[in-house]
Amino acid sequence: MAAALYGGPAVHSPLRYALIYTPLHLLWGGAEAVVVFFVLSGFVLARAIRSRSFSWYAYFPSRILRLYLPVFGAVAFACLVLLLPHDGATDSPWLTGRPAGYPFADIVKDITLLGGTSGVVSPLWTLRWEVIFSLLLPVAAFAVRAIPAWMLGLVCIVLSNVGAAAGSPALQYLPIFGVGVALEGEWERIGRVVARTTRRLGPLVWTAVLLAATVLLSMHWLLLAPLGHAITVVLAQTPIVLGAVILVIAAVHCSTVRRILTWRPVAWLGGISFSLYLIHEPIVILMANVTDSMRWTLVTAVPLALLLAWLFWMVIEHPAHLISRSVRAHATPPQPEPAPAASDDDTPSRSEADRAPVHA
Repeated sequence: MAAALYGGPAVHSPLRYALIYTPLHLLWGGAEAVVVFFVLSGFVLARAIRSRSFSWYAYFPSRILRLYLPVFGAVAFACLVLLLPHDGATDSPWLTGRPAGYPFADIVKDITLLGGTSGVVSPLWTLRWEVIFSLLLPVAAFAVRAIPAWMLGLVCIVLSNVGAAAGSPALQYLPIFGVGVALEGEWERIGRVVARTTRRLGPLVWTAVLLAATVLLSMHWLLLAPLGHAITVVLAQTPIVLGAVILVIAAVHCSTVRRILTWRPVAWLGGISFSLYLIHEPIVILMANVTDSMRWTLVTAVPLALLLAWLFWMVIEHPAHLISRSVRAHATPPQPEPAPAASDDDTPSRSEADRAPVHA
């Protein structure tokens, strides 16, 4: 459907325009969701560092297992799906541009991530930056102690904007995690400000806050039609990151948002969201080739993706959580070997001890 909206015939449809160039885009906007996820990830990792039980020695193996085990599962799932027939007729430019196979070199690239991704399982590009930031977390932890958290956040926002303008993915995306780290560093102060503002203006202030976050997150699409891509990339990155920060704050401090997020169906979707994110694309490709219709692809792929995402969570992601926690619980730093106990032969006699000089 997204490909049809962008790459289909030039139909002047108000609905199509609204779904692309207004805040309605957020209903299916993947790039904006990634920014929110990166901010939230930086926040959560920074908060974990504050725990008394946190250990860098345990962090690295548990974190790597937590990220890579689902990646291995997603690559294996894509290999399985791509073995099925893909001979359906489709006029979708996105589908016709998808790779028909999964060469071994691409598989190796996707299960290692650090050198880039093949694009066969396109969501893996975000996991690459997640892994790199996870390895760089000590640098972020040092930075938030070396300079004020608000200053770190400001620097990271500027760097992300420069990266977007320069077309540098590393510079665009890695600082967004740093914004989450800075957000955690200012969390107590933010809580006090939110409490004072809510007491003074009432809970309806959250309506204006959430509307502002919606507009900020939609800024790329609001500016794209009138200004074009080149200027929009420069102007939209900072508002999008700020919108993501506001959304994370609202998720904790706004009671309405908390109720929505803890509603059982939404909480269930949130629980399997990572699994759904990793495997949904091969399912969409498969059903598009089977049904040869965008409408029937939507009708069939959505329930199938939800079902398989739940199974993926049960078989792959949840066990990965358990393994990661077990490694974290049992990983302990190497202890220095105790000094060997003195033997009777090495113990001086009392007369020798009495004659030994005493040093102040």
